Amino acid sequence: MIADLSGVEAALRDEIQGDPDVVSAPMADLFEAGGKRLRPALVLLCAKCGRYDLQKLKPAAMAVEFTHAATLVHDDVIDRSAVRRGRPTVAASLGDEPAIVVGDFYFAKAYEQAARTDSTEVVGILARTVMEICAGEVRQQAIRYDYRTEVDEYMERIDAKTATLLAACCDIGSVLAGLPPRQRDALHAYGRLLGLAFQIADDVLDYLGSVGEIGKPIGQDIAEGFATLPLMLAREDPDTASKLDRVLSGGRKLSAQEAKEVVELVRGSHAPQQAIDRAREYASAARMQLDSIAPGEARDALAALTDYVVIRKL
Repeated sequence: MIADLSGVEAALRDEIQGDPDVVSAPMADLFEAGGKRLRPALVLLCAKCGRYDLQKLKPAAMAVEFTHAATLVHDDVIDRSAVRRGRPTVAASLGDEPAIVVGDFYFAKAYEQAARTDSTEVVGILARTVMEICAGEVRQQAIRYDYRTEVDEYMERIDAKTATLLAACCDIGSVLAGLPPRQRDALHAYGRLLGLAFQIADDVLDYLGSVGEIGKPIGQDIAEGFATLPLMLAREDPDTASKLDRVLSGGRKLSAQEAKEVVELVRGSHAPQQAIDRAREYASAARMQLDSIAPGEARDALAALTDYVVIRKL
């Protein structure tokens, strides 16, 4: 399995190297900065639960990683992010317009790889997933600078923007492995719940991590105008809420000092721990979905991921 994932990594880099320099150079830099390759791993691990055909799985695994990379490039344009994984973003290096085209190129590349699986269902899953991610991004932009966003809205947002792609990875692996509907549904649910746990933990790291750990400035979400679960939970404490309200009034972009003050207030509350506890609940629910999967190396690895997504340091 590790060797197969390394093969996917090598194939990704080879594909990028063969692309025109104007698009390959910035994408190669993004890949060189690293990444967890969680999404390709999910494709391979879910397929390990059934019929494992690496010839079809490799392009599928590449397709989901190219999709993920393209969304990162576009997100950094929309959010005006200067740093990703400790390096300048494509938008910061080239400008917004070229970055958008680079992202478009690799979305197309993802569909090309998906087509190499000879499964129209896989292409359809990926297309629907990208549409859902895009709808989630529009939804997120509509509530930018609304710091009183409710938890339900937040959950819908991260479901669309993060969980849907992890669920799709599991679905694609299951389809190519020929798993029966019951197991396929369980792995789809597993991927979605894993994605929710992953994103909540990521949002906690945005408040508690260090720049070295997360590869971007601390408090970037709030600096960009987005309320996430730690802030929402901190606002449930009346004393902390009153202090936050003084900073967050006006529905506008915060200054660097204001964003820093919000981070310190959230850090000083019980909210980060409460959010991590909620991430653990989703991770536990994801692990329970594996009960219908036969015991073995693949199921063990999928179960281990439910711990990893909560305790990881990026």
